[in-house]
Amino acid sequence: MDVSITVIIPVYNVEKYLVQCLESIVGQSVLFDEVILVNDGSSDKSLSICMEYCSNYKYFKLINQNNQGLSAARNKGLECASKEYVMFLDSDDYLRMDTVKLLKDKLCKFPMDAVYFDADIRCEDGCTDRKNIYERKSACLDRTLMSGWEFFSKCYPENYVVSACMAVYRKKAIDNAGAVFPEGLYYEDNFFSYIFMIQAKYVSHISEKLYQRRYREGSITTSANSEKKIMDFIKIILLIWNEIIRMKDMESPEKKRILWRFIDDYCGLAIGRYGLCLKQDILTGSDARELFCDMAKKYGLLLRKYPLDDEAENLFLLNRILRNLCQIDRYCPEERISIRQAIEKMEEKQDGIYQMLLCGLPLNSERHKVGIYGTGKYTDGLLSIYEKVIGNISCDLVFIDSYRKNGLYKERKVINYREVDDSFDMVVISSFLYRKEMIENIKSVNKKVFLYDFFEIIKEDVFSGYDSIPLFQK
Repeated sequence: MDVSITVIIPVYNVEKYLVQCLESIVGQSVLFDEVILVNDGSSDKSLSICMEYCSNYKYFKLINQNNQGLSAARNKGLECASKEYVMFLDSDDYLRMDTVKLLKDKLCKFPMDAVYFDADIRCEDGCTDRKNIYERKSACLDRTLMSGWEFFSKCYPENYVVSACMAVYRKKAIDNAGAVFPEGLYYEDNFFSYIFMIQAKYVSHISEKLYQRRYREGSITTSANSEKKIMDFIKIILLIWNEIIRMKDMESPEKKRILWRFIDDYCGLAIGRYGLCLKQDILTGSDARELFCDMAKKYGLLLRKYPLDDEAENLFLLNRILRNLCQIDRYCPEERISIRQAIEKMEEKQDGIYQMLLCGLPLNSERHKVGIYGTGKYTDGLLSIYEKVIGNISCDLVFIDSYRKNGLYKERKVINYREVDDSFDMVVISSFLYRKEMIENIKSVNKKVFLYDFFEIIKEDVFSGYDSIPLFQK
């Protein structure tokens, strides 16, 4: 089967990098079928470089427009693309020379909506070394055909890459999904990538680092916070949330958990950036405040539309949602009544799940000897929650430590794990971070003692940072 691919390259004042970018196109071992250069009002030599390549290579096309931004340039390229598949390449980046060959080989085997791939990063021009966030190798995705939603759920959050440049897309699938780049806004890839991904029918992934991402000072990727940036970020969030509100088939608890992790991560990022901008006196107008309150309203709507079930697996998310609501309450007094109603409802749900989770611990029984493995923030949180939702602690309680051999913690005895004998009715594993080490230590000295491990069910920390003080002043 013959597969044809268009690559779309927006160009704006990148004369220093453009030749390397375009040489990576013409030097492909198998050529692109169409190259669309969108000159977005460059004022340096970028236009003349584009014109030279277009005169030398007949499959190159040049579009000139006044400066309208990256999104408008990409959208224009999509409008003009004539081949079955499209890719996006930023003009200060470049491709590995076997990119087209590998992608066409993959697409010839099965006509997918997208093939995703990975990237290397190149730090230069004063930009410090950065962690490579453009590889998905730990998700074990290769040689697997799946839906876009399955791909999203396997990737998010650790291997989720928002860059639109790390894939080749079927143009018809982009059109069917209504995936566009919001014009005039930063963070346009966040919208495009999510909207396309969740609606794609068949996608695949290769772990080859075909894309070469350049990090440099002054680029859009590395530039600092600004009022426009935080406002654009919230606008993009609202666009994504509007699509989520329109979604159907959200009955699966696992699907809701993944989606809420996604929603909550974006909300937390927006709150953090908004607070930082306020602290740095970057936000000066009322528009940003009004936009933040719009986000608060939408967040509340999502909570009502997609409520999390009363399951222990949801505790981590519930804790995060509560923290976000409390921060929103701080920054958005206009929505205080509805926000505090949501907080009270979420606290009630949270306490109910904690009660269900902790009721098997005999900490309130004088007849039992219990060891809690840990003497830090995880144990502090566990005890605070227990006393709030169950009651006072009256058992023979001993704390266990990996290194200490004696001492006191919360006015109770601390022993080393090697001293755990048959007098213990139970040893509670309180730390998510050190769970594996703690279990191995106890089993190495006493295989008979009963281990109470919350994290067989809950795969994330639900104890540290817990605050038994009311979340807001009622």
